[in-house]
Amino acid sequence: MMSQQPMFQLGFTNLEQEVHGCRLPVTGSVPGWLSGTLFRNGPAKFSTQQGWHTHWFDGLAMLHKFTFRDSEVMYWNKYLRTNAYRRAQETGVLGSGFGTAAGQKTVKDHNANVNVSQIDGHFVAMTETPDVVEFDPYTLDTMGVFDFHCEFPGQFTTAHPHIDWKTGRHINFTIEFGAVSQYHLYSIAPHSTRKERIGSVPTLEPSYIHSFAVTERYVIIAEFPFVVNPLELMTSGKSFIDNFQWKPERGTRFYVVSKSDGALVKTYEAEPFFSFHHVNAYEAGNGDIMLDICASATASVVGDLQVDNLTNKDDAPASPRTELRRYRLPVSGAAASGVLLTGESMDLPTINQSRGTGRTYRYAYGISMNKQRMEKYSNQLVKADVVQGESKIWFEPDCYPGEPIFIEKPNALSEDDGVVVSVILDGKRGHSFLLLLDARTFTEIGRVHVPHHIPFGFHGMFTEELFLRHA
Repeated sequence: MMSQQPMFQLGFTNLEQEVHGCRLPVTGSVPGWLSGTLFRNGPAKFSTQQGWHTHWFDGLAMLHKFTFRDSEVMYWNKYLRTNAYRRAQETGVLGSGFGTAAGQKTVKDHNANVNVSQIDGHFVAMTETPDVVEFDPYTLDTMGVFDFHCEFPGQFTTAHPHIDWKTGRHINFTIEFGAVSQYHLYSIAPHSTRKERIGSVPTLEPSYIHSFAVTERYVIIAEFPFVVNPLELMTSGKSFIDNFQWKPERGTRFYVVSKSDGALVKTYEAEPFFSFHHVNAYEAGNGDIMLDICASATASVVGDLQVDNLTNKDDAPASPRTELRRYRLPVSGAAASGVLLTGESMDLPTINQSRGTGRTYRYAYGISMNKQRMEKYSNQLVKADVVQGESKIWFEPDCYPGEPIFIEKPNALSEDDGVVVSVILDGKRGHSFLLLLDARTFTEIGRVHVPHHIPFGFHGMFTEELFLRHA
């Protein structure tokens, strides 16, 4: 039986409006100590007059900016002016992308709609092609493809780089497709734009890998059994992800690579599963590696994220449950074993990066699915205590959250002393708001009202800089 149109459908509809610095109304309060800028990235255009509907990951990139000062919030949003954007605006044609096969696509399209980061003080928007797009943090103007001043092999990368907490180095990897494909790990020094190779791991059938993990001494790549034949990838004419096949008989492999010399220290094996997002990893006192990850039983979630699938009236949830699991990679042996860390589902996970990344930690935050109100899109926020196995929930009917980001309070007394912010789509009222939660109690402090809906995005970052010069 079909239901009424889902309340979250607005999150997959076009946003045409661009706002260039307006003060937003606040319900409740914004802490006076909260000062800085939250950047968000994600797709905001899914169709043209020609009628194309895409995979969620292929909507045209839009940046959003919330700047906090003196308990007030200013807001900007703007499309990235990439080749993909210009072609869609001028011709209505969308090139083939992650999950959309609509014509020829090259890396020159640069639809960088997944994440944002900083490289040597430059602000960049990122997707899963190696090139990144620089933007002005004051105006959100597109400044063009960023110049790394070096050549580095690989046709695919992740939009989830890590910043090493000891050295400040930017760490990521690329996948070079070939007869023998390779995962090429690299780092970028704090005041440099040059990619320096850490090491490489060969593979015959590369996996689709959206993120990875780091510890104090290691980089860990999880290779799921969702793999591709490189020759077919280059010749099939399909969208990128439609070339990948689920091969559970391969199981999952964890490659542990030394940061210091690039050596493959060890390969672990586990049962077949799939994941978009790692949460954190660290080295235990006995040398075992503990790796926390948002895992699902199969890779069916990838195809389920076609916009048409998400917005039809079918009541069935779109994809299998995503669980927060911890895998132990032991010093003795090569088998990785996983345990469940919370009874709540979780994805788009974040932590207190200043205290936790690559080290022991206690709290993770993410989007989740309410057990009493199952829908096709996550409808609650969760705070997981990975030590005690307990969770706190924020839920409001017909409200749909984006990635929660933790912002630490000055002179914080604990890992969760601060606020959690998340862009929420209010399905009933037809607009979005920025929710502020007390991170310790996970209760609402305030909400900042946006004058329009914000389509469902992916990732972002907070910086203590204000970026108000062009307000």
